[in-house]
Amino acid sequence: MSEIKYGLNLLVYTAAFSSDQVDLIAKVADMGYDGVEVPFNDLSILDPPATRKACEAAGVGMTACCVVMPGTSISSPDPAERQAGADWLRQLVDITAEMGGDTVAGPLYAPVGHHTGKWRTDDEWKWCVEGLAAGAEHAAKADILLAIEPLNRFETYMLNTAADAVKMVTEVGSGHLKVQFDTFHGNIEEKDTPAAIRATGQWLGHFHASESDRGLPGTGQVRWGEVFAALKEIDYSGWVTIESFATGILDLCAAACIWRPIYDTADGLAKQGLAFLKEGIAAA
Repeated sequence: MSEIKYGLNLLVYTAAFSSDQVDLIAKVADMGYDGVEVPFNDLSILDPPATRKACEAAGVGMTACCVVMPGTSISSPDPAERQAGADWLRQLVDITAEMGGDTVAGPLYAPVGHHTGKWRTDDEWKWCVEGLAAGAEHAAKADILLAIEPLNRFETYMLNTAADAVKMVTEVGSGHLKVQFDTFHGNIEEKDTPAAIRATGQWLGHFHASESDRGLPGTGQVRWGEVFAALKEIDYSGWVTIESFATGILDLCAAACIWRPIYDTADGLAKQGLAFLKEGIAAA
């Protein structure tokens, strides 16, 4: 298998990453991670220079995880909102580049939790393709990768499977737009998660290692051995990032529908999860 980089999504510690949390970067680096994934929620509180400085000092890389903010959907029927969404995508790319990162990942095509009561329309699909094409063109100038994440049906109706995401990526046709696969969502929506990873193949650009209950990887129902083997089969080289959520932050837990403890401690999840991934991928 090509060289894997291991990342930790900082949502396990905070929902509002600002200059007050940059010390998390050194902490995560000391655990043995190759990089951090910074949550891009409220962009106004981010401190790109301090984040870049902390990553460089710790010798780690950086990716961004993003969700669509209200009023910035590229799939909206409102042309003004679609334009705001295109502007927002460019801003995500610019901030990531300023931080020294290489990837902007997440459901960049529609707000999480937004439903119309029916399946996506042809127009919504077309608007997404147009918006992502413009975003990928901007990302190419900064050598940043955009990776779109299919979510389960309870969180979106736009893209639910890796095959959906591959179809959109291939229609856009840019080397700076690929698919993000998340094993939590795959465990819900895919018929066969390892097969979906293999079918994604060359279009896989980012990978979230998330357990079936969003807890400690290796303690749930995800077929990890087969997942690791599938990554090896497609010769995946990129980030394998653990995503979970800080259980003490009420707004974050409500957004992720987490109502009970899903792991013992955040530090324990980070350390044990990394050990599990490294051992499993090495053995694949």
